[in-house]
Amino acid sequence: MDNFLPSTPPQKMNKLVINDFGKNFDAKSPKVIIVGLCGGQGGGKTKLSKILCKNISKSAIIEERSYFKKTESNNNLNYESEPIFDEIGGYKKERKLLMVELSNPNSYDYEKLYQNLKSLKEGLPISLKIFSEDLGTYTGEEVSINPKEISLVILEGYFLFRNPEVRDLIDLKIYVQIDNDIRLSRLLLNESKFLNNNSLAIKNFFDIYKNYIKTSYEQYIEPTKHEARIILPNYTISDDEVIDGDNTFESLTGMLKSVVAKRTKKNK
Repeated sequence: MDNFLPSTPPQKMNKLVINDFGKNFDAKSPKVIIVGLCGGQGGGKTKLSKILCKNISKSAIIEERSYFKKTESNNNLNYESEPIFDEIGGYKKERKLLMVELSNPNSYDYEKLYQNLKSLKEGLPISLKIFSEDLGTYTGEEVSINPKEISLVILEGYFLFRNPEVRDLIDLKIYVQIDNDIRLSRLLLNESKFLNNNSLAIKNFFDIYKNYIKTSYEQYIEPTKHEARIILPNYTISDDEVIDGDNTFESLTGMLKSVVAKRTKKNK
């Protein structure tokens, strides 16, 4: 990266980084490759992760939400007493509090995430609990990831690049950059099942977004964009296919498939 000029266009920079990573990765290393996908809510990171995992063998996904923890932030910030969190148009208080907590970087156990990533790098298996945003709780299911069976881990979340210990264990950092209005429309579409097609509830959702989710994005997530080596620009997803203007995602997928194949062959 040091040899790349700051004036290099983002699209060309992405290609340079992808080629550079593919050429310089040590295929003989037994360590799991960790790719980090970071960006705001409604950015499509979960779908992108699933598409990568579907197209690359010996890969697995770790979601930041698997480290979600109940915080005391509600009481500390007097959320309970704010009228915006009253049930309005059937939009329940518990759901709104969950939305705000999910957009709070203090709501995640990054020490546990760090220890799990460190274990994977050391060749040790880990187990993850599955958290459902729709249910607002853990499902009771667990997923195991064994480095002896997995070569690539796709780590996705909102605040991954803020924690220096976690950040240093990520081999390739990717920031998913989507226009705010697109992210908002996706969030609204996903949240619509909790809004009961009620105009007061929809207005209340926009107030929650403006006062908390958008603020969190601007304060905690967007400033970490400079930590990424690849900026994945606006894209669309059609039938599980990612469509972007410069084929960055296609190049990324091809490079990672090649790296995983080389690593698998060398470590047989």
